[in-house]
Amino acid sequence: MRPPLSVVTGIASFAALLAVSCRTDDRTPLGPAVRASAQQYVASSGDVQTVTDADQVLVEYTSEIELRAAVAVTGGSIDQVHPEISFATVSGLSDDQVAQLARMPGIKGATRDVIVQWVPSNEATDAADIQAVPDVLPQLTPDPTTTFFYAAFQWDMRAIRAQDAWPTGFQGQGAKVAILDTGIDDTHPELAGKVDHALSVAFTPNQNPAPFPVWGDDNLHGTHVASTVTGNLFAMASVAPLARLIAVKVLNRNGSGSFGNIIAGVLYATNVGANVINMSLGAYFPKSTRGGGPLNAALAKAVNYAQGHGVLVVCAAGNNGVNLDHDVNFVFVPAQSGTVFAVSATGPIGQANFDHLAHYSNFGRSGVDVAAPGGEFGQPGNGTRDLVLGACSRQTLDPHFAICRTGTFYLFAAGTSMASPHAAGVAALVFSRFGLGQTPAQVRTRLEQTADDLGEPGVDLFYSHGRINAGRAVNQ
Repeated sequence: MRPPLSVVTGIASFAALLAVSCRTDDRTPLGPAVRASAQQYVASSGDVQTVTDADQVLVEYTSEIELRAAVAVTGGSIDQVHPEISFATVSGLSDDQVAQLARMPGIKGATRDVIVQWVPSNEATDAADIQAVPDVLPQLTPDPTTTFFYAAFQWDMRAIRAQDAWPTGFQGQGAKVAILDTGIDDTHPELAGKVDHALSVAFTPNQNPAPFPVWGDDNLHGTHVASTVTGNLFAMASVAPLARLIAVKVLNRNGSGSFGNIIAGVLYATNVGANVINMSLGAYFPKSTRGGGPLNAALAKAVNYAQGHGVLVVCAAGNNGVNLDHDVNFVFVPAQSGTVFAVSATGPIGQANFDHLAHYSNFGRSGVDVAAPGGEFGQPGNGTRDLVLGACSRQTLDPHFAICRTGTFYLFAAGTSMASPHAAGVAALVFSRFGLGQTPAQVRTRLEQTADDLGEPGVDLFYSHGRINAGRAVNQ
């Protein structure tokens, strides 16, 4: 058994505060408004995580017939075949058998897959304080600007000028956004009816029993991300309220998963007709990591396949606070994998300077395309309102957030995980406004050219093309 690999990771960087609304799923009052306590948690954005070997092996082949013959000879079994990119996942092989397989006819390479902590484990958080949450009674309205949380807490929507896009009537209708993450809880009233059940899938199953679907969110990360993209305007605004979601669960209850599952998720979402893929996940790999090069190359090939088949792949730029242009010994995956559209994070300090580049956000022209609101924390003057609001999964198995299982709760968080779905939502608006037949290149160009040019004029080190502007993207 070879020793575990090391990788620097940290996407979600949860700085979370729970708040409660007092409605049931059918949007009827459940007695008097409830007062709830809330806990704030802060997770490190640059923890060194352990990456462990998976049983599966990623195999690049030139002939599927020879692939099947070679796997049979070496004694493995084929789990999945991806003819789109000429890769397969194979299980049941020892390291010696993997080496044997790699030398056989029709095989270009065989690399053992790894299990990566793609989003931080909530177990690594520290309890910071306990706060009382005022009684709330969310308003039911079709206008995102008059939802209960919008004016007081959703600075992020105002920062991207979403309020200038919504009145056009183009609110993401027709667009499908695949969320590759820990799953989605569509029993939360913000997301009820927003997920396409027929198209949703799990490559690692929800650990909650039926009636929860296998693609449900037993973590909580994916639900928060999804509610930024679209929602029912139950108590919070979302970027593209009329867009549809495809849940593609590639991460387990702890936020971990394999390269193979993420690759399979990208290919699946592409083949079932997603217009946008959002990946609020990532890991910071030393380039010398054994197997890292072939695994990242396979992921890049999947991303490029998606791009070539009409899908814009949006991802988080990472929370390591590094210049991706100059950190030559590391690579951030998937932000530096193929033709992804990578997003860095901005966030205010004390509700001022809303386009401040968040202290944790990665940056650099080579690793970032645009910036978007991700929230800020840990700075003097920071408070809850400097974070990003989202729905909290009722299916979470994290004991720190067990309260979310008891009702309708909202989570405040910070990270480039929170920035990425803002850009994915604006992409959905653009597809809705200008037609689903647009190419990913056309959509990304529009997002870049309509972004607010911050920092130095033009494409700069810290904001790249600028902070996205939903109103300009739809109206210009």
